[in-house]
Amino acid sequence: MKFIKTIVISATMIFSFAAFAHSGLVKSSPAKNEMLQGSPQVLALTFSSPVRLVKLTLKDGGGNDIKFGFKPKMQSSNQFSLDLPQLTPSSYSVSWMIMGEDAHKMKGQFNFMVHKAMAKATEHDHASHSHD
Repeated sequence: MKFIKTIVISATMIFSFAAFAHSGLVKSSPAKNEMLQGSPQVLALTFSSPVRLVKLTLKDGGGNDIKFGFKPKMQSSNQFSLDLPQLTPSSYSVSWMIMGEDAHKMKGQFNFMVHKAMAKATEHDHASHSHD
């Protein structure tokens, strides 16, 4: 009985360590659920450890793919940055798939929104009222 208990405890520790060893997304720009006043210039992803970014898609609120030149990466890194085209006001969904150094694949998804940029006050607008 003691032998079986030792095996179960050891297996639990090994599998729980393996579960914590997998990399995950720790930061993105735009951030998850961020609401932007204008199109972002870059999509940046930071993972907890070096990974290979094997798939990355960006879709608008209508489910249309936004092309931005992503190609799967053969080299591992924990940071990726890709230039984005001008995004129109809409909600966007980013889906990613990574492969860790242990060949384990993980995937995730997050959303952000782009609102119409607020117009800057013009000289005419400023001149049409007084500051007493």
